[in-house]
Amino acid sequence: MLLLEEAGESKIVEVMAEMNDRAVVHIPKIGPFDFSITNTVLYMWVSAVVVFLIFFIAAKRMKKSPEGIQTFAEILIGFASGHLCGQLGEKGRKYYYLILTLFSFIIVTNLIGLIPKPTQLMPTTPTANINVTFALAICVFFVTQFQGFKRHGARKYVGSWLAPPGVPAAMKPLLNGIIFLTHFMGEFFKPLSLGVRLFGNIIAGHLIILVMLGLILQYGFALVVPAGAFVVIMLLFEVFVAFIQAYIFSILSVVYIESAIYAGH
Repeated sequence: MLLLEEAGESKIVEVMAEMNDRAVVHIPKIGPFDFSITNTVLYMWVSAVVVFLIFFIAAKRMKKSPEGIQTFAEILIGFASGHLCGQLGEKGRKYYYLILTLFSFIIVTNLIGLIPKPTQLMPTTPTANINVTFALAICVFFVTQFQGFKRHGARKYVGSWLAPPGVPAAMKPLLNGIIFLTHFMGEFFKPLSLGVRLFGNIIAGHLIILVMLGLILQYGFALVVPAGAFVVIMLLFEVFVAFIQAYIFSILSVVYIESAIYAGH
């Protein structure tokens, strides 16, 4: 009981509450499914609106000599179509904007979580929630499999998961089984690794920052300078991580989609 009371009084515990998923609008459950609108959902909506407004305003105010938000939007489009999606070629051109949307949405959600906000706004970082990152990864998974089956047909696409030509006939059945099982499992581990990587890297930095802020609130002036300096350094580092993790998620998504488009080549 004493430990519970101490935990309740701990400023660190109070600050760490930011990592919790809190319901804003309660909606009755339907079986095991809870459709309540949480703070995570709200910040996802905010991120989506921000991304939409950036490109909508840029499109409405287009000029021959770009400036301001148009310049920023054109940089993002050029980065996505050139650097991120350059290897997709003509066959994957229609997925440029999917990758651009993923990259923009992830970086905005990452950065929104770093902006200090009053507790009344129930601050959180959507990408520090495994449900959000895994949902994004599942979208990439379905696009990847759709491309593979649509472009090559089930027989040829699944056939690309078997042993390559030239394998001795005596070894082919065994190698087909091993390679197929490895590839099949790999296809399902791709979204898992995408989601967990983004979630793990984002939540790790946020946890460190929140613990340091909790220490400042808990022990006051004694830790303001060292912990405060560390928080500032970590915030700057997390801005860098926000970009890098959005980039890694996007580039891996491109690699997975590309592997399906050119399966068997």
